[in-house]
Amino acid sequence: MAGREEAVIDASVAVKWFSDEEGTADALRLRDEHVAGDSVLLAPDLFIYEMVNALRFKPGFDDEKVGRAISDIFDLQLDLIAPSRELVRRSSESAFRYDITVYDSCYLALGELMGVSIYTSDRRFFEKAKGSGLLRFL
Repeated sequence: MAGREEAVIDASVAVKWFSDEEGTADALRLRDEHVAGDSVLLAPDLFIYEMVNALRFKPGFDDEKVGRAISDIFDLQLDLIAPSRELVRRSSESAFRYDITVYDSCYLALGELMGVSIYTSDRRFFEKAKGSGLLRFL
């Protein structure tokens, strides 16, 4: 469907889909818009590993609960983007420019390449890279 809004999300947003915390309502709204076909959510493919790792260390989560979350994430059919020379190059540049991890800069670089907003709930990442103009805090 043409004309659907696209946005990049990082793992901190997806964690809120499985855990009731500050910002959960906004994160669920993004997810629900994607499910309804009103938007397309994108992420670099490392998103899956970061989200699973965050849930693995979240109090109250065990292997079974994390396993259900993994299944749910794949069922959402997010647009997961594999590394490319341009994406990794831009990620490296952004990591140095904003003094952030290459992992965080992958989300930023993807948003820049696609020309779309990037949503995060990671306060440190947001504060360091908000000058990009595309980063939005949930």
